[in-house]
Amino acid sequence: MMWRSLFLLILLVCFLTPAVTTAQTPTVNPSTAAWAFDTPRTLGRDIGVIRGLATALDEQGYAHTSYLRASEFMANASHSALIVQGVTRAGDRYERRLWQGEPSAGPTAITARQGRIIVAATLDSTVRLWESRDGGATWRELASPVRAMSAQPAILPNGRAVLALLTRSGMQFHLTIASETSAGSGSWQAANPLPPSASAVVAVWQRDNVRSDQGGLPQLVIAQGMAGGVQLATTQDGATWQPQTIASATPHALALSAVGDRMVMMHEEYGARVLWLASSTLDEDWQVTRLATPSSVIVEANPLLHDPQTNSVLLLTTCRFPDRPFGSHRAQLCLSRVARDKLHVASAWESQWAEPWTPITMAQPHTAQAGAVVVTHGMQAHMAWVGQFIPSDFLHINATQAGFVTTSEAMATTVRIPTLARMDAP
Repeated sequence: MMWRSLFLLILLVCFLTPAVTTAQTPTVNPSTAAWAFDTPRTLGRDIGVIRGLATALDEQGYAHTSYLRASEFMANASHSALIVQGVTRAGDRYERRLWQGEPSAGPTAITARQGRIIVAATLDSTVRLWESRDGGATWRELASPVRAMSAQPAILPNGRAVLALLTRSGMQFHLTIASETSAGSGSWQAANPLPPSASAVVAVWQRDNVRSDQGGLPQLVIAQGMAGGVQLATTQDGATWQPQTIASATPHALALSAVGDRMVMMHEEYGARVLWLASSTLDEDWQVTRLATPSSVIVEANPLLHDPQTNSVLLLTTCRFPDRPFGSHRAQLCLSRVARDKLHVASAWESQWAEPWTPITMAQPHTAQAGAVVVTHGMQAHMAWVGQFIPSDFLHINATQAGFVTTSEAMATTVRIPTLARMDAP
């Protein structure tokens, strides 16, 4: 009787566990007809729980990614490491461990411009900075100009670094913008163009000088959440800052991007399954739209992507597809698309969110894909995400109780839009 029960249990597990397949290039679908996808790949050799994933594209179109990898057993992290990896100027792949120590779940941020790569990470509740000037081959640690809890870096066309640093005093968060007096000098000048806010949500956008259609937009935009909306600081030179305010809803997360000559902000509403979209040219007031999402969509604020061939706007996020019995679901990256002239038409977005979505069939060894990060430069868009291996249904619970080590890995793909090359040609 005991052997019969064991045999039935093995059959049940085999039936419920999805087969592992190899990574593959996605099938072309209407949402991505003009896009060329690279085969998805694993970013690093380390396994473990991935947190704080961030990525950037340099002038050569090479991607550089930072993240925190933690070993985890029975939901208790025992070790953390800050990993940065990418491709050097010579085209060689690199992977460096910049830090290791006690468990840390803080965010990371990375930028790569003007021959410099800067990584910022919150470790032990304090920001630490690293820089590479040879495409990622070697790294050195930088001194932070302000003791802060988080930082977002940017690099101006003249090579000067800019840091959006967040500090906390009681229940208020103070945004300090530190700019290098000259490239690599280590000397900083600080500005505080925005009033204190109760929100710790910060995002940074920098104009892509390869894109001729962005010429009328600010050189740099720094956004911070506030009660009932978002406050912005914009600059053309990295020295003088212009404050702005957008009335929407208190954000949980936000992202900045450009659609042609329009600056676009996407943010999640705190405590609600709602996205807010705001856009403006340099000389217009901000137009704001509330976008409701169905239960199948995991609400995420990601930068929008603009396809000039079809003049459409695309949003990469995560949705849930029914996968196994007993009510379990599989999380997978998805694209929705609306025409550019319908950017602020909520019904156009809502029709795209009607199931079934058009999935990006990227890497399929995973039981879930989540935490998408999107960056663009010139004719490329680079997408990174975290692939998870432990199912979200009752097998996850049983596996954890049985003592298995939970694990995930960082994955990425690069997307090329052919028409962008023609549009950006001199």
